[in-house]
Amino acid sequence: MSERQTRSSRHLQPSRNKKLDKLLNVLIGVVVVLIIITATYVFKWQDDAEQTVKDEPAQEEKNDNKEVDKEPVKEDEKDLAVEEDQAEEEHGSQPEENQQEQGEPEESTSDNPNVEKVITNKNWQPTPTTQTGQHVSSYDSSSVDWSEKVATVTGVTGINQDNMIIWRMQNNGGPNSSIATVSTKDKTQMYRVSMEWVDNEGWLPVKLEQLNTLEGAY
Repeated sequence: MSERQTRSSRHLQPSRNKKLDKLLNVLIGVVVVLIIITATYVFKWQDDAEQTVKDEPAQEEKNDNKEVDKEPVKEDEKDLAVEEDQAEEEHGSQPEENQQEQGEPEESTSDNPNVEKVITNKNWQPTPTTQTGQHVSSYDSSSVDWSEKVATVTGVTGINQDNMIIWRMQNNGGPNSSIATVSTKDKTQMYRVSMEWVDNEGWLPVKLEQLNTLEGAY
C-alpha cells in the first residue's frame, strides 16, 4: 500500500466513528422516550384501576338503597288488606236482627209499675252444675243448689256477690222454677231474675226484670 492510501484511510476513520456515536445517541434517546411513555401508561392504568375499585362499593350501596325503596307491596298483603276492609264494612252494616241472633238482649215493657223494663236473651246458657242424680230445688243458703242459683243471678245481672243483697229467693210456681229479687248494696241497681232448671246442665236464666223500686217487688 502506498503512503497516499494510508493517509486517506486514517483521515476517514474519525468521520465514521462520529456517525456511529450519533446513531448510538439517537437509539439511546428513542429507548429512553419509550421507557418514559411505558412507565407513564403503567402508572396511569394503576391509578384508574384503584379509582374503579373505590367507586364500585359506593355504587353498589346506592343500588341497594334504590332496590329497598322500590320494593313493591306483595299481592298477598294487598289481598289481606282488602279482605279486612270488606269484613269491617260488612260488620258495620250488619242488620239489627242478625245482631240479636248473635246474643244481643231483647228489651220490652211491663204492665207492672215496679218494673222499668224486661230483658230476655235466647242465647243465655245454663250455669254449669256439679249436682248429679235427681234434682231437688233447695232454698237453704248453705246448699249447693242455692249457691248455683246465686251464681246464675250474678252472671245475668253482673252484680258481684260481695256487693249483692238477696232480698228474696223463692219457688216460682214449680219445683224446677225459681225467682230471686236482688240489688246492689247501695240499691242503685235492682233486679228480679226468673230461672228454670235444665236437667244435667244447671239453672238457666229466662227473664231479667230491671226494677224501679223494691217495694212490693217480692
